[in-house]
Amino acid sequence: MTSDSQDELDQGKPSVKKNSKKLVFLSLVGLVVLLSIAGIGMHYTSQPNFCASCHEISPQVATWQVSTHNSVTCLDCHSNPGTVGYVSRKLQAVKELYVHFTNQIPANIEPKVNTETCILCHTGKNSSFPQAKNIALTSGSLAPSSSHTFILENKVSCLNCHRYIVHPPSQQTSGVQ
Repeated sequence: MTSDSQDELDQGKPSVKKNSKKLVFLSLVGLVVLLSIAGIGMHYTSQPNFCASCHEISPQVATWQVSTHNSVTCLDCHSNPGTVGYVSRKLQAVKELYVHFTNQIPANIEPKVNTETCILCHTGKNSSFPQAKNIALTSGSLAPSSSHTFILENKVSCLNCHRYIVHPPSQQTSGVQ
């Protein structure tokens, strides 16, 4: 068979190379769409109103709304800093959804707050909250009324003194803090 006759046979058939490029392109488009949907879903489910949709958390959302931290989202405080902390917390939330939908809610839900998260905002390292009191300062309008040097040096938990700053127990209707 000559190359001319082979070309005639191949006419009308899409080439393997062309199909491969199309498959790679469609795969990339599909991946971008899936990642976009996941990102949008993670953002939506990170909002306080979504958290409030579970009755066991709605009292905490109500206290947060009237607190000094009402510009901070739930995950800003209740996840470890950074992208890995955020994604890890979102994965842990799957268990919480299971507990909610199977009605296995514990009598006392213990909040998880990493002191590093507090320090990130309250030392000026998180530019999203420039008006946050800065515990690294000793004077000025953003400085706290008392020194936090000992606390910073010894990595004392912020919750020792500030546990109820956002969610005071007197405003809650359940045993959840």
